[in-house]
Amino acid sequence: MNARHPNRRRLQRWLDTGEPRRVSNHIESCAHCQEILEELSALDEDIVADLQAATTPPADLRERTHGAVDGRLRDEAALGAFLDLFTIGWDVVRCVVDPETEGGGPHDDGSAADGSEGGAS
Repeated sequence: MNARHPNRRRLQRWLDTGEPRRVSNHIESCAHCQEILEELSALDEDIVADLQAATTPPADLRERTHGAVDGRLRDEAALGAFLDLFTIGWDVVRCVVDPETEGGGPHDDGSAADGSEGGAS
C-alpha cells in the first residue's frame, strides 16, 4: 500500500472522471481510500428520502387511473348512443322532407298520398 493517499479533492475528481489511472491503481489496494470514496459517493439521507418521495406514485394512483378510464369509456359510450339517436332522427327528417331519398319513405314511386301529380294545391 502506498503511504501517500490522494486528497479528497483528487478522489472526487476521480469519481467524476475516472482519471488518472494512478488513482485507480491506488484505490484498488487501499481500504482507507475506498472508505473515503464511499463517503464521497454516498447520498445524504434527506436527499434519498426526497428522491423516494418524488419517484413513489401516490397510493391511490391505480384507483384514480381506473376510475378516470372507466368514466371516459362511459362518456364515449353515452356520446355514441346520442349520436346514434341523432342520426336516426336525421334519417326520419330527411325521409319526411325528401321522400325520394334512399329509403324512400312510404311512397317510393314519387306519387303524392292523395293521388295527385305532386304539384302545389
